[in-house]
Amino acid sequence: MTPVPPDNRPPGVPPQPPRADAWSQPAPARETRGVAFFVAIFLGILLVASAGLNVLLLLLSVGSLAGAGLGDAEAAYDEVHVAGERTAPLRVLKIAIHGAIGEAQNPILGAAGGMVTQVRRALQRAAADDVHGVLLDIDSPGGGVTDSDEIYDLIRKFRREQPKKRVIALFGDMAASGGYYVAVAAERIVARVTTITGSIGVIMSSYNVTEAAKKLGIEEVVIKSDRTPWKDILSPMRPMTVEERRMLTTIVDELFDRFVTVVDEGRDNLDRQQVLAAATGAVYTASQALERGLIDEIGNQDTVVKWYEQELGGEIALFERRRRVGFADLLFGSHTAVPTVDQSVGRLLTGSLGPRFLYFWEGGR
Repeated sequence: MTPVPPDNRPPGVPPQPPRADAWSQPAPARETRGVAFFVAIFLGILLVASAGLNVLLLLLSVGSLAGAGLGDAEAAYDEVHVAGERTAPLRVLKIAIHGAIGEAQNPILGAAGGMVTQVRRALQRAAADDVHGVLLDIDSPGGGVTDSDEIYDLIRKFRREQPKKRVIALFGDMAASGGYYVAVAAERIVARVTTITGSIGVIMSSYNVTEAAKKLGIEEVVIKSDRTPWKDILSPMRPMTVEERRMLTTIVDELFDRFVTVVDEGRDNLDRQQVLAAATGAVYTASQALERGLIDEIGNQDTVVKWYEQELGGEIALFERRRRVGFADLLFGSHTAVPTVDQSVGRLLTGSLGPRFLYFWEGGR
């Protein structure tokens, strides 16, 4: 009898090699990536981002150049009907001058630019053959001396070059100081019954914290030449001298005389003495302004439309141009919405490194 193997395998079958458990097998060696691999990935990401940015800047530059070549491309604006007959052949362009008057934004890469730039562009459009008049819609407490004067000059130049196109100013809540300065460039001024206007004058304001700084142990260190003793004039860290106050007051008086001259030239119904009588820095209601000859009529937008229809001899279409939001606006933070008075004043008062001479009503903040 053939003996049975101890592992119960049939006779003649060779023994099987022992089977190792899976968990007992050594793990295959993992492939390791060197530092060079991760550096290459990082550089690749940078390359893709750089290429995308270059394409973006190229598109913006092309758009900006195209806009400049087309005179601020018409495609970037929509014409919106405001009042009158939509299809009337006589068209009047409404230009908004809202908020503090200042050129706080730079019109680069197609961005909207500040108020001076926007008014300039609008007047360029108004010079087209299909525009028969301009309505200046003013709601402003004033602003920078130079900015106000530049807009005034732009309107006066437009009237000289386009004598057949009638220009009217219509006041909103307020048209004070620089807001009124701009308005006298128009041939006629209409104020709403609730308008506050006037504030003819110049102001420069600053803070002085000398006493507070002493209590806190703060001292300003100023390095200046003996040949420039006025270099730190209006420093908030020391009292103003009599000579410094006299110097600044002289400048304010000269700018005030300029304001009076502008009103005198713009208001044919007033002589210089009458302008000086009203130019005390005081603000007036519409009825008080009418009594002093600072405005021509109390009314509203319908009043203006009727006046244009009478003067132009037919129905008019009052429209305004609204700038579309472009990619440059989104990228650089510009927008088409009219800023609030608070936002405009903030830009005006923080747009320089120090105090400014202003045609501005402080109560209009």
